[in-house]
Amino acid sequence: MLKKACYIVSALLLISLLCGCSSQAQSEDENTANNEPAKAQVTVVVTQDFGKEFILEEVVGIEADTTALAALQMAAEVETRYGGRFVNAINGIGSEHEGANGGKKDWFIYINGIQSNVGAADYKLKDGDIEHWDFRDWSYQMSVPAIVGDFPQPFLSGYQEKMKPTSVVYEESFSSEAEVLVEKLKGLGVTIVSAVHCDILSDETKADNNLIIIALSDNRLIKEVNDARKKLGFYLNIQQGELTVLDTEGNQSGKFGEGSGLIQATQNPWYPEGIGSGENVVWMITGTDKDGVNSAVELLIKYPGKLKYAYSVMISKGKVLKVP
Repeated sequence: MLKKACYIVSALLLISLLCGCSSQAQSEDENTANNEPAKAQVTVVVTQDFGKEFILEEVVGIEADTTALAALQMAAEVETRYGGRFVNAINGIGSEHEGANGGKKDWFIYINGIQSNVGAADYKLKDGDIEHWDFRDWSYQMSVPAIVGDFPQPFLSGYQEKMKPTSVVYEESFSSEAEVLVEKLKGLGVTIVSAVHCDILSDETKADNNLIIIALSDNRLIKEVNDARKKLGFYLNIQQGELTVLDTEGNQSGKFGEGSGLIQATQNPWYPEGIGSGENVVWMITGTDKDGVNSAVELLIKYPGKLKYAYSVMISKGKVLKVP
């Protein structure tokens, strides 16, 4: 009798446990079903002096239609002017116009490495965006249309939900480096990317795609971009086997010879609407000689963290310098 009673009790306990597990699983399923969708996430970066001085980097969750200004306000203390549409100060660092230290300094915003052509209150962010604010001197260059310091952006997410294909354009002697870079970008999540020889680059691809040009400084594409360096916001000038670095006021701050390479970016000047459109970019990877180009390519492929927050970079004798 006792043995039978034990069987009954055991059976009841088993039924109770099974029902409890079933109820718990049902409850968890109901909670999952009732949960709101996971928030999109964006990264807010704040630097100064052309990305040389780090202030903050924070990942924030956002709702649909969140603006760049609203996301910034989640991560930092913000002071605005002109009806809240102009960022005057972030964490107490504010605009300077011919102040005690001279020069003109303001906050500039980049979305995925592209200088925004709309105000922060009007730019609506999407999942994965990098919103980068930099406080800098603009007495020499008011517009620097694109920067390299948010790599692998903009190749990963584009600008304003416009995703352009990426073409790694190369001279023959850098074909293997181009293929390695293509695989690097694919590994980072860039979905539409391919390598193309500079001699067969079509006018359509040249105008419409993101371009990463790997070539010597006498290459026609590099020369065309370098010759328009002031308009395109460059602080690096490369010609006749010599690399010249400019400071924040446009003065020469150094010259470098053999074995020197550079990586700098701008918005695509061949796009019909020109720079400022926010559509696509041109990155130039070049150098004073083949060794210089190879060192710059290697930097991007193997050590992309050294580009972080930078406007542009140069490398000489193994030393990486953020420019300006």
